Amino acid sequence: MVYHGAMRYHGVPTAGERYHSRTGRVKKVTHRFLPHTADIRVAFEAESLDALLAEGLVVLRGLVAGESVVEPRERRAIAVSATDPADLFLAFLRELLYLYATDGFLPAEYEFASVTETSARGTLLGETFDAERHEQQPEVKAVTRHGLVVDRVGDGWRAEVVFDV
Repeated sequence: MVYHGAMRYHGVPTAGERYHSRTGRVKKVTHRFLPHTADIRVAFEAESLDALLAEGLVVLRGLVAGESVVEPRERRAIAVSATDPADLFLAFLRELLYLYATDGFLPAEYEFASVTETSARGTLLGETFDAERHEQQPEVKAVTRHGLVVDRVGDGWRAEVVFDV
């Protein structure tokens, strides 16, 4: 699956729909920023675990590159595994942050090959940060375990995560 989304606050939309390019279906996903003393705390809601991961990508991309357009120029394989959905969400976000911190890689999209409650495998499409085209944002130092919540709610998922800035 490939998800695309528009950018808003700090490059991050607060709610909306994401277009799924392979099926042509629009999925409802939301997230909102929550009060937190020095860091950025975000609450997410999504119809599926893969949509939750994709929304995490949208938020992290916005936090590091603002409202900049990120083109799908490069492909990178990604695979993360964990003991439960919360650890999976954390591992996925940390891997995205690692790729940005080490290579300047900004993800534009994520094509899921498989997603379970303990693993995600697929391909990131994106490009290397370019100071002439991308907005530099305050550094995101880490995706923290503090306050991490990922739960199945009805027929969807909700999560809360804190980004250390």
